[in-house]
Amino acid sequence: MIRTTDTYYPTSGLERCFLKSIWRLQAFYQHHQMEVILPKGTVEVIFNLSDHITYTNPGADVRMNLPCCFINGINFKPLQLIKTGQQIFLGIQFNALGLKVVFDIPAREFNNTVVEGSLVCKALTDLYYQLFSEKSFDRQVEIIRKWLCQKISTSKHLTEIQKLHDWFYCQNVNALTVKEFCNKACISDRQLRRISTDWIGMNTEKFLLYNKYLSALHLLHHTDLTLTQIGLEAGFYDQSHFIREFKFYTGLIPKEYQASVTGLPGHIFH
Repeated sequence: MIRTTDTYYPTSGLERCFLKSIWRLQAFYQHHQMEVILPKGTVEVIFNLSDHITYTNPGADVRMNLPCCFINGINFKPLQLIKTGQQIFLGIQFNALGLKVVFDIPAREFNNTVVEGSLVCKALTDLYYQLFSEKSFDRQVEIIRKWLCQKISTSKHLTEIQKLHDWFYCQNVNALTVKEFCNKACISDRQLRRISTDWIGMNTEKFLLYNKYLSALHLLHHTDLTLTQIGLEAGFYDQSHFIREFKFYTGLIPKEYQASVTGLPGHIFH
């Protein structure tokens, strides 16, 4: 397998509130390879110039060939890609706020699914051809950032982005209870639940638990802590709570995932 990657990380304040990265992956597979992608807490717009990629979502009983441009929403269960030949992906990775910021569609509409991009925004088709007429990754990033800037400048949610980012992506969010979250945001439980479902794709309780899982996934890759320490650091009550919730999202107990860890968090290759 031959594989090269390029990544751009946002530096400006507003971009960082909804955009996590812009990335390009180029690879060639002589034989079929299966890639299992665990829930990562991100949503992506992906432009696909690959030979043949099959997407499967066992939990939803879905199997399809990936279109030239697609949107992948928040996932709560693993998905699978079966790849052969040349793979070329160019992706825009957002945090969960990104879909509503850019497309003004509730995040929950994309949960656990892949949607053809042109069905959501016809301009994505033109953007696809514009991007792949360029060979330089820097130039592709420039085109995407300009497109995003235009989308954001006309968004009716422009004034809300910073506030929502501060609510949902503050450093100590794992330590908060729902009541403490409400007090921090100075709104009622009912209001916060509605905002969370609309913008994040899940209610407040589920978001806090999901975020603990994501923190554990990060710690498994970037620290030398024991599994017990990781569970506590991520905010779980005890080891059994950590194991149960981790398995709910991944189908694996933490020790099994740790044994299959690659350099790319949340990705397992077979």
